[in-house]
Amino acid sequence: GESMGDAKSMGWNVEAQPKHDWETLVGSVQDHIGSLNWGYRVALRDAKVEYINARGKFTGPHTIDCTNRKGEVKSISGRRILIAVGGRPSYLGVPGDKECCITSDDVFSLPSSPGKTLVIGGSYIALETAGLLTALGL
Repeated sequence: GESMGDAKSMGWNVEAQPKHDWETLVGSVQDHIGSLNWGYRVALRDAKVEYINARGKFTGPHTIDCTNRKGEVKSISGRRILIAVGGRPSYLGVPGDKECCITSDDVFSLPSSPGKTLVIGGSYIALETAGLLTALGL
């Protein structure tokens, strides 16, 4: 990767050519994301916050109907309501986008390295993904 080139220019003698293992990276990324999500869940539970993974629709000033993935609706109410929408990447909406593109959510689920990759977007996730792929020499 990028650091190996930097090390050589700073006087380090790097004899063997390092090899990157994409499967190991994907496993580490997925494990890290899983641990973050678990930590968030535990923190919410410890704070006695009920986590509801559903689509919400206000039906009154303090009431929301929550529809889960099975289509079941639960009505909840409260004095204060926190809405955490969670951003998701989207496709460009142009011909061939779903056939030729992947999202940042999918790149670290690929079974093999994507190779040279064009990253479209200006979000911090796009920039971090582009920086990591560049550092890997992709």
